[in-house]
Amino acid sequence: MILHARLRLILLLLLASTPLHVLANPTATLAAPPERGLTQMEFSADQMSRVTDLPAGAYRVPNSDVVISGHQRGRTAPFALFGEVGMAIRGSVNAYNGKDAMASAEQALTFSIDEEAKTKLQAAMAEPDYAALFTSDANTHRRYEITGSVALCFANQRDVLPYVVLRVKLLDKRDATLWSTRYIASAGARKPLAGDGSWTADNTLRPHVSKLLDLAIATMLKDIAHPYPRDEASLITLRGYFLHDNNPLQLVGYKLAEENGRMLFLPMLGASFVFAGVNILDTTSVVPAPTVTGDEPLKVLNPNDPSLAALGVVAPAPAAEAPRTEETKEKEGN
Repeated sequence: MILHARLRLILLLLLASTPLHVLANPTATLAAPPERGLTQMEFSADQMSRVTDLPAGAYRVPNSDVVISGHQRGRTAPFALFGEVGMAIRGSVNAYNGKDAMASAEQALTFSIDEEAKTKLQAAMAEPDYAALFTSDANTHRRYEITGSVALCFANQRDVLPYVVLRVKLLDKRDATLWSTRYIASAGARKPLAGDGSWTADNTLRPHVSKLLDLAIATMLKDIAHPYPRDEASLITLRGYFLHDNNPLQLVGYKLAEENGRMLFLPMLGASFVFAGVNILDTTSVVPAPTVTGDEPLKVLNPNDPSLAALGVVAPAPAAEAPRTEETKEKEGN
């Protein structure tokens, strides 16, 4: 516990003293390069990288595109991650004392989004705004490679929020990365993972994921084809919960757009932070404020911070350091 507290303090001190332009990785925060004729766009069947896209301790459901996270740092976290879906969700299901809930949850969490994503992407690319820019033809000088996953993230010991994450890379003919970012879609309120009224009961999760996939693909294509402005005038400070973290955070970043109750928010953080990228959020899920001098680009908040009361997340896990990939932690150790 003492070591974790010291590491968290060091991280926060580093973040507090680091300018925004140092934390911002151009490949994560800048707009996609201008198109040069038709560019191939394909959805990959590969899984998200454990090194660059998942926090330490995230549980990947076997034979599935589903990842479970946010449980890793609770003081009394009841999760044992030993390769079985049942073990990963046991703490959530125990409240219901039912084997039926366990079996139902395991079945509901074992699915892939690859084929659905490919079909949706092809249909979207055929729209007039994009047909002259993107193609499935492999004979182009550059290509966009898209990898997707579904993340079920705990904000407390029981309730989770699903996210659809698209990792997008622009590659040249030699597969060198020219640009990369993420599109992260979430919507609605948190629910228990298993049991009555949960995400894994009554076929609730899969249709919700399908809607999030629509949001992520539509936002990705629009932002690549006609990039949203990323300028100082659009900087805001957001407080709330974000992908893969059970701690409330304060983030400074670009407000790219807001309409129909949704906000597009791009944190001013490097790609090694797993929630960096274009976040598609319900406006009711975050607390915005104008960015002022002294606002830290990343700050871990107290779960009892009065500004978070309207978000309705109860009994949160104790605050801890923001999630980092294995690559990030290795760099910090050097």
